[in-house]
Amino acid sequence: MNSNQTYEHSKTNRTQVTIAVVKSCILACVTFLLTLTATQAQSVKRIEIPTNGEDNKYQVITLGDEGLLILSKTSKKTFNITKFDTELQQSWSVNGDLEENQSYVDYYRDGRDVYFLFSKFNSDLYQIIKISTGIGIMQKFFFENISRFEVSEFKVHNDYAYLAGMVKEEPVLMSVNLQKLQPRILAGGLKGTASISSIDFDDENNLLVVSYSVKKGRSSYMAVKRINQNGKIVEQLTVEPEDDYGLLTGKLFSLNDGTQLMIGNFGYRGYQSNGVPMSQGLYISKVDEENPEYLKLHSFTEFRNFFKFMSQKQQDRIEKQISKKKDKGSDLRLNYRVLVHDIIQKDNQYILVAEVFYPEFRNNNNFYGSGMYGSPFYSPYGFNTMNYYRYYGLNSWAWNPWLWSGSRGFNNQQFDGFKYTHAVVAAFDQKGNLIWDNSFSFDNVKSQELKEKVKIKLDNNDITLVYSNKGKLASKIVRGNEVIEGNKVIEVSSNQEGDKIRDTATDDLEFWHQNYYLAWGYQRIANKNGGSRKVFYLNKIAF
Repeated sequence: MNSNQTYEHSKTNRTQVTIAVVKSCILACVTFLLTLTATQAQSVKRIEIPTNGEDNKYQVITLGDEGLLILSKTSKKTFNITKFDTELQQSWSVNGDLEENQSYVDYYRDGRDVYFLFSKFNSDLYQIIKISTGIGIMQKFFFENISRFEVSEFKVHNDYAYLAGMVKEEPVLMSVNLQKLQPRILAGGLKGTASISSIDFDDENNLLVVSYSVKKGRSSYMAVKRINQNGKIVEQLTVEPEDDYGLLTGKLFSLNDGTQLMIGNFGYRGYQSNGVPMSQGLYISKVDEENPEYLKLHSFTEFRNFFKFMSQKQQDRIEKQISKKKDKGSDLRLNYRVLVHDIIQKDNQYILVAEVFYPEFRNNNNFYGSGMYGSPFYSPYGFNTMNYYRYYGLNSWAWNPWLWSGSRGFNNQQFDGFKYTHAVVAAFDQKGNLIWDNSFSFDNVKSQELKEKVKIKLDNNDITLVYSNKGKLASKIVRGNEVIEGNKVIEVSSNQEGDKIRDTATDDLEFWHQNYYLAWGYQRIANKNGGSRKVFYLNKIAF
């Protein structure tokens, strides 16, 4: 090889090495960026509304790609509804009037309209506000109802509003014709102690579908009634387990293909802790026909990951206990309270999320405790000044009258909030069989209201679980029984230099649209350059 050939050969090698190094660097950078995108949340935009924590009270309703609504009570007799688009730019704003001291109870979204229900606990006057999300046209409907009606469900369908709840420990179901403003009591007649768990609609047959939790003697089961618009029961069925078990709670869901599923938690009949029946596991039942097609009970001892929230030592101990019980042909009896989410249909699977919690109490000789924080009518920002029961959330766990024993005073103990331990996510096939499960531990999460904390996003076979707590986001990504990405905690900043968030209250999180979440709540913020502020914040977060 001559000198020129040697030089060209060396030049070629250097060029190839340089190209290889550049490619490697580019690949590393791309990999880093992809990893960063996959594992970190980023605050895209944030807006703050100044508040003193007393006179500005906000409720947020997410509308997916349409944006969001904020309902605020501006005085004892006035309110405001403002719509923001997905860039958190204001679209429109309208004001309205209330009867004095009327409080927000619940909302329901029906297509492009949102309905807000207002009432006053010791009054029989109710108000429904209908707002079109497109251009903000508002309609008001006033009607008289039963005084001291504890509303647990509120829905609107085909110009009828439906309210379900309790009056003096008795279940009440009411319809209101919004054109004629005629309230009507619907279908009763259940033997035993009962509460309304859920209301749904059978559009194909134009029927209202109502599910009840029923306790009769030592047995507890679910009952389903299908009711026409005239209030006549056209069909009813019961979902009952084997003799040893009882169905503690239940929610009925109508899926897009017409399938109707009943889901909830079950326990051993008569097994109680401090007089309160406890959940042994989850059940799923298909109730399309006159009789249930199947009822499948799944004890938490069947789940592969249910006990992952415990330390390894605790897990080993409970696994040994489970194994010993199974060797003797029985099951380890558990002691949990479970809040079940709405079911999600994906491909040929039913995906379910449930959160495990327990109520905490403080000893107090005063039923309401001392000061406004001890009162069940107190809300941190004053808007949800509802009765005591509503602290237990709009769900069937709270409204089963036999789940609380004795007086509501709890032997002179003051209710101090709900403590969450972990969430379980599980998939079932179309026959109700358990396919896989996973879990997500909570880190010192406590709430005065019993509400869903974990929000999920489906991405092909991956499921991202996220919750918000004290201004931080915690996340985990699972794929069936596998963990794709372990627990991560991300702090969401105020986006202002020198800020330090001193306190975050009532922070909430919802999966919004595309890959964005919306976080909101109240914060007290100090700045190192001086000054402090109290705000209601909205954070658009890419995840």
